[in-house]
Amino acid sequence: MKFFSSSFSVVLVTMTCFLTCRTASPELAPNEPKKADGWHVYTAPDRSFSVEVPCEPVQKNVSAPSTPYYEYSCGVEDDSGFSFFIVTVLKMLDEEKARMRDETAFQRSVKDSFTPNKRVAKLIPFKIENGIGCEFVVINSKDEMDNLRGRVIIFGSRRYDVGFVSSAVKALESTIVDRFL
Repeated sequence: MKFFSSSFSVVLVTMTCFLTCRTASPELAPNEPKKADGWHVYTAPDRSFSVEVPCEPVQKNVSAPSTPYYEYSCGVEDDSGFSFFIVTVLKMLDEEKARMRDETAFQRSVKDSFTPNKRVAKLIPFKIENGIGCEFVVINSKDEMDNLRGRVIIFGSRRYDVGFVSSAVKALESTIVDRFL
């Protein structure tokens, strides 16, 4: 009888955990309701990523039909002006993935992805398990409305470009951007 009682306790604790614990990874979590401050977790329709945002992103195919390249964006207006939260997802070819494993080549590709009028003010590499990442700040010398703080993350067969675009350079270092990134 003692064995049955302790087995029942283990089953009860396990069932309680399944019902109350959040064990699913964020990228598999469904879209959550908005919090009191308006932020919520958005999960892409193909479940390739999840991100916490203060607005409802719109998905847009920004590529040729043969290679889907999606952008998810939404905007908010705050004290610093209008700002956009952007996530772009690109499936990479095998040769691109191999080249991006080299940290120097990866950082060069991030720098080279910006036009000459966009000055990379900060470039900080970071490690992620089974991937590579880099955070950057870009100041546009020709268009003060187009400053950017973002991250490029390569994980699996995808490249994620995540960014916050703002007219105010000071807004790039705000807690809103920290929370988003």
